[in-house]
Amino acid sequence: MVCSLFRKAAMPIKWATLIKQSAPAQTAYEILMAVNTFDPQQVDPAGSSSPLDTALIDQAVRLAGALSETNLELSLTQEEVAAMGPLIVHPAWSEQAEELPADQLVALIRLFTLGEGQFSSWRAGAKSAVIKLVRALKVRKEMPPELTAWIKAHSDNRFLPHGDLMDRL
Repeated sequence: MVCSLFRKAAMPIKWATLIKQSAPAQTAYEILMAVNTFDPQQVDPAGSSSPLDTALIDQAVRLAGALSETNLELSLTQEEVAAMGPLIVHPAWSEQAEELPADQLVALIRLFTLGEGQFSSWRAGAKSAVIKLVRALKVRKEMPPELTAWIKAHSDNRFLPHGDLMDRL
């Protein structure tokens, strides 16, 4: 009965009324999920509306600065790995990259590239911050020519450094 009422409803406001009338003991969330209705505008699991935490960015820049050309093994604590994990897929890197100097962007690209290979919680695929940071460097015309080859040599993520082809079309 609930499903047929939903099909007749034209607006979400009416849905709430129908839900209350048809099943007052259940919450609206339970009813909506029971009939496979989902509105992505209601939930923001990636935190896309939240800005990047500046303390975490500073910590990432500090960790990235500790990398050297010869030592490519990241030695992070479990707390650092857990704290940096969500940063790699955060959608606000495009805006944040505008405020960071090119040398810090390159260091972050190296950190996130190596981190994806060394920590399973950092695997990001096509949503990797590396893609957004590389794009920012290209827009500024500050992309080091050897960086693309370095990323490909140190990553098994097929989307790095350019991203998903479908996103670029």
